[in-house]
Amino acid sequence: MTITRTRLCGYITALGVLTLDQLTKRLALGGLELHHPEAVLGNFLRFTLAWNQGAAFSMPWGGPLFLTVITAAAVVMVSIFIWKLGKHSPFFLAGLGAILGGALGNILDRFMYGKVVDFIDIGSTGWRWPTFNVADIAITVGGVILVILYRKEASAEEVIKEETNGGC
Repeated sequence: MTITRTRLCGYITALGVLTLDQLTKRLALGGLELHHPEAVLGNFLRFTLAWNQGAAFSMPWGGPLFLTVITAAAVVMVSIFIWKLGKHSPFFLAGLGAILGGALGNILDRFMYGKVVDFIDIGSTGWRWPTFNVADIAITVGGVILVILYRKEASAEEVIKEETNGGC
């Protein structure tokens, strides 16, 4: 696969995540009432419209302007990483693309509404995870992909070092 096609894996993943994120948020805004849970899988999975002015999972961290600036910086950095790291595997660049698409989805909300649309609500009777969205899922999954691939690459490098050093 050429570097250009590999880079495309990252950017196309970002576009797909951004599209899915914004589509699901529009559906949530059009079909849900604020803070009124709608059961999807009983009490475990509900759709509950909520506005998030904080960071991921509604953590209050730095205020809306600070979060917008940090997210914008992350968007620029990850876009550059995808371009510069075009020699890596398509999976690695897709992980970066998932992070980029999620960051774009949430920053777009901040520009349009001054806060982020959240609606996915999981938990049980006594415990609920903070409400989140598709962008948050993509950022998390993208990060996990990068960690797994990095660990796999680091393990492979150790094996190569051992083989070239005669196992010492």
